[in-house]
Amino acid sequence: MSLEKDRISTNQMIILGLFTFIGDMALVYPALMISGAKQDAWIAALISIPLGLATIKLLLCLADIEPNKNIIELSLQILGKWAGTAVALFYLVFFLIAASTYIREIEDFMCTQIYEKTPGGVIRFMAIFLLVYGVRLGLETLGRAAQLFFPLFAVFLIGLLLLLTPDVKMERLYPIMNTPVPDMLHTLMYGVFYPFGELCVFLMVYPYAQKNSKTSRDIFIALIIGALGLNLILFFSLTVLGVYASEHQFYAAYILAQKINIANSLQRIEALMATAWIISTYFKTAIYYYALTLGTAQLFKLKSHRPLILPTGFLLFGMSQLIAKDIIFYVKEIPAYWVDWDFTCAFVLPLMLLIVYYLKKRFAAKV
Repeated sequence: MSLEKDRISTNQMIILGLFTFIGDMALVYPALMISGAKQDAWIAALISIPLGLATIKLLLCLADIEPNKNIIELSLQILGKWAGTAVALFYLVFFLIAASTYIREIEDFMCTQIYEKTPGGVIRFMAIFLLVYGVRLGLETLGRAAQLFFPLFAVFLIGLLLLLTPDVKMERLYPIMNTPVPDMLHTLMYGVFYPFGELCVFLMVYPYAQKNSKTSRDIFIALIIGALGLNLILFFSLTVLGVYASEHQFYAAYILAQKINIANSLQRIEALMATAWIISTYFKTAIYYYALTLGTAQLFKLKSHRPLILPTGFLLFGMSQLIAKDIIFYVKEIPAYWVDWDFTCAFVLPLMLLIVYYLKKRFAAKV
């Protein structure tokens, strides 16, 4: 019997997926891509879209093996008790580290850009308090809240892009195709597995969505729109700020919002960008938090995941402090290795599970 009784609609799952897809990427994606491919970052970003969609197709193929089972249950079913437990634990550790990292991102952003004199622990506590509250209300409530906040998020993001149009300077895209192949391939890894790979957490949510024959199509359409939106932020970062500023400003999209100045009257609206980013990052973190508690309860055969929510909040509070000693360490060290986590959880392990499943199925058919 499933521990999760809540059900969300396809639209709610897709909106949560868009929040997870864009999430923290709205601010940090330009710097990550431009640091590797310079002026060619927009080309790498466009190439990464079909590759990222192929990764999502792989995840959907795995999820459709047993549409009512999540990745923890699938791992145990396909690989057996010991190997399945090892894979399940790997995913749970990833969910823990990811949720801690996103909380730390919120803390560092708020403390360095907005509330500079506020202790980081205060911001962290407020974020975790809201996360505990949201996850305790359940998946269905998170889905409905996402539907409520999504129009606000979309308006802020679209408004930002439209208001930046007068500041675009296309000459900042030159020279084109000047990036060495190894650097371009490395940037492609960022473009594929940073935004798309982190959707592997939806292997924990997919079974609880009310699916129909058009669910897969709707998922791909939504992700294409989300990818284009993310790449537009990258494009504006290149053409408004330039390569050097975009590469060395970790929160390039926030700096972009500070550049908006329409007739000296409409300006300093970066708080709207910050609001949009915090909304999306909140839902992204909440999904990882939810996946961690639910997966832990299923792996250890608990009757409910709800008793784990508050203790996990304390764990996340400490982990988000330990994840990096300061923002410099976070910016310089974590992104280069984080893509390996995403690659493993979104491609290597799902592919392995699919191969083992079909080999076992083929062997059983012969017997």
